[in-house]
Amino acid sequence: MNRFVGFLALFTLLCGGMASGRDDAASKRAARRELKLMSFNIRYYKPGVDGDNCWENRREGVLKMLRAEDPDIIGFQEPHRPQVDFLRVNMNDYASLDMGRDADTDIEKRPDGGEHLMILYRKSRFVLLDSGFFWLSDTPQRASRGWDAVCRRVTVWGKFRDRRTGREFYYFDTHFDHKGVNARKQESRIMIAKMKEIAGEKAAVIMSGDLNAVFGNEALAPLREWMSGARETAPVTDSLPTFNDWGACDLWIDHIFYRRLKIVGYESLMNDAGRYGVPYLSDHNPIVARFKL
Repeated sequence: MNRFVGFLALFTLLCGGMASGRDDAASKRAARRELKLMSFNIRYYKPGVDGDNCWENRREGVLKMLRAEDPDIIGFQEPHRPQVDFLRVNMNDYASLDMGRDADTDIEKRPDGGEHLMILYRKSRFVLLDSGFFWLSDTPQRASRGWDAVCRRVTVWGKFRDRRTGREFYYFDTHFDHKGVNARKQESRIMIAKMKEIAGEKAAVIMSGDLNAVFGNEALAPLREWMSGARETAPVTDSLPTFNDWGACDLWIDHIFYRRLKIVGYESLMNDAGRYGVPYLSDHNPIVARFKL
């Protein structure tokens, strides 16, 4: 009897171990299919403006956060050329796409192109199939400012193939105007028109950026109609702010939209207790979405 009980216990243990092994293998397969995408307004480089929160004081904390989070793709808003160069040098597992919104004019005044839109993507995982940029105006093919916008606004995009799954998708990184009310409405319209023109109706598409509007704002209506919000539809999500203004406010104006993909999770990354070694990484918090490819 004791032998039988012992055999039964051993058999149960072995079966449990086999099941656990299968579960672990399934989890690893699922993780390999996940795309982790981050959107981050990094706050522009302007010496003498932000005091203790200047880029020189923040950059090592930003680098620490990026390495800890280890995203597959990152869409940055606002970096100037020194920040673009810093990220390229220190994130050398990634290739980059970028465009300065003032790149073709005022060369003597802004030789670095002003604020950039920049995409970093993991070289070992993704093949870049196509890329480009356009301005948010009625003449998107040339450098221009639209409607009541204070600044020129530009979008950078890439078409990628995942080496692991063979799945292809498009990613658009953008930044809407911070003042122009009509401009933000029209920028949404132009974004949808250009995404349809470039990617078509059937492709997997992700769009993210600092849109300077809360999710329910009428300016974002075209995006809500054609795409889904990551924060609103993810099975695992949060309700944390994305714009902190160096601790002066809590707003949700950074967004990730998608279509023809399965959302797995969403997170706003808070720098709790200065865990990355600085009080603030930026005046915005990074946001992250995970998708199944």
